[in-house]
Amino acid sequence: MERTLAGRDRANRMFDAYGALLTAQQQHLLRRYYQDDLSLGEIAADLRVTRQAVHDGLRRALVAMERLEGALGLAARQDHYSTPAPRSTPKTREQRVELRGRVWAFQSVSGVFAHRRFDAGTHLLIDAIEVRRDDRILDLGCGYGAVGLVAAALATRGRVWLVDLNRRAAWMAHVNAAAHGLTNVCVLVGDGAAPFRDGSVDLVVTNPPIRAGRRVVTEFIEGAWRVLRPGGRFYMVVRTAQGALTLARLVAGRFGEARQVRAAEGYRVYEARRKHDAKAKVIVGV
Repeated sequence: MERTLAGRDRANRMFDAYGALLTAQQQHLLRRYYQDDLSLGEIAADLRVTRQAVHDGLRRALVAMERLEGALGLAARQDHYSTPAPRSTPKTREQRVELRGRVWAFQSVSGVFAHRRFDAGTHLLIDAIEVRRDDRILDLGCGYGAVGLVAAALATRGRVWLVDLNRRAAWMAHVNAAAHGLTNVCVLVGDGAAPFRDGSVDLVVTNPPIRAGRRVVTEFIEGAWRVLRPGGRFYMVVRTAQGALTLARLVAGRFGEARQVRAAEGYRVYEARRKHDAKAKVIVGV
């Protein structure tokens, strides 16, 4: 089964378009393989079936989606938000939302995450994060900038870097920063925390691209741990139905602890702090 970035992106686009037309078993297999990034063997062990049965089930699901795509072409018309260069015609809209006691007017654009309406998980993350006035902050997968820009408004003596692989998202984050008069912001086009030095920031926040697969989210977690100074904070929001507890264990495995600090509307926000030595554990209570 192809699981390159291009193959994963195509499968996820088709799943967005046609997933509801598949059987429950096919939907489960596609989520576990392309979104949770499990191997055929891991899925087989979880379902107590053979590896060949998982392979055949995935193949049938992909064939069914390819047939639908050949007839309808819906996936080809869509841009996945983790696409570096969206091909769709940019269509902007304004989203007004109250965040941390202030009304914000964000410009969003097609081809970028949550461009039609403000994401509930993003709102929960913004409400949960602890921001200090002199924090150096990194927003991984910034989209059109909501989380990082609210953080920049709170870190009045600090500095915020917003990073996204999607060039259209990065441009819109730049536009929104300028529109709100935020001068302590730098927007970068990039893939995660790679450009940043070890121990160079105080706070990392992310609403990660879950549908890009577990490997990508794991790289976000590893990158966050590396660039945080000792005592630095990491916040991540995940939809419960998209494997929140599994990802919390990954955070705990790297940081030593993952503490759930908010839960609402099907989302969970986890906080972790950079430590040198701690026994991994997950604390699920708020």
